[in-house]
Amino acid sequence: MAATADRVFSVFELFTVDQPEWTVEAIASRLQLSTSTAYQYVGSLVKAGFLVPGIAGIYMIGPAVTVFDRTVRMTDPLTCVGRDVLRQLVDDSGERAIGLTCRLYHQRVICIHQYAPRPPDLGISYERGRPMSLLAGASSKVILAHLPVRTQRSFFDADTQSFVAAGLGPDWKAFKSQMLAIRRTDALLSIGEVVPGAMGIAAPIMGMEKAVLGSIGLVVEEQAIQADPERLQRLKMLVAQAGEAVGAALRTSWESRGR
Repeated sequence: MAATADRVFSVFELFTVDQPEWTVEAIASRLQLSTSTAYQYVGSLVKAGFLVPGIAGIYMIGPAVTVFDRTVRMTDPLTCVGRDVLRQLVDDSGERAIGLTCRLYHQRVICIHQYAPRPPDLGISYERGRPMSLLAGASSKVILAHLPVRTQRSFFDADTQSFVAAGLGPDWKAFKSQMLAIRRTDALLSIGEVVPGAMGIAAPIMGMEKAVLGSIGLVVEEQAIQADPERLQRLKMLVAQAGEAVGAALRTSWESRGR
């Protein structure tokens, strides 16, 4: 049963921004399924509203995704608690900034909430729901650094070449040392790793038993901040305080439920 559910979800995961339309035959070919099995899986997803048929045998993402997106926006603890803290962080910064709350998604990171009343003149890469690399940018790397060592090692061993190319160490020992250094900082700084000219400042959001839940941070223009150490230090302090505020609120909420 679990294996079947996994295969059904593997069909759904084929639908992306880059390739939003699929035929049953193409699905069967990509996932090495029989055509009849692919039809069965697609039929289940259509019945649940996750896919809808188009013309010429094409299927697309269905309205159920919109329903679940609304549910997440209204009920996800990290989103709900982090929303007000993120707004306060951006407002208190006094900067033209993009505020981001992010979380781990498989071996990538996604933005789950964004606040930018006065965005800087920069391209926005961390759009809500867009999977981003775990290996670049403060919002991503601060999550990576706070994952359990066993998880870090499995990610590193699975794609060592990408970690090395990202400048995260020529080997596991060097990578582990970099992650430890990040864990010792209150807020991580990155410059131009995702968008040229952008400075990212992010802090982890920690849950129960020191488990990392995500990150919260700011994206500002490097040129506006880099030459002013006091201004930069203030932003790092605000970001660190925001990360602790979200984590503390979540831990308090969960502890009260357990009583």
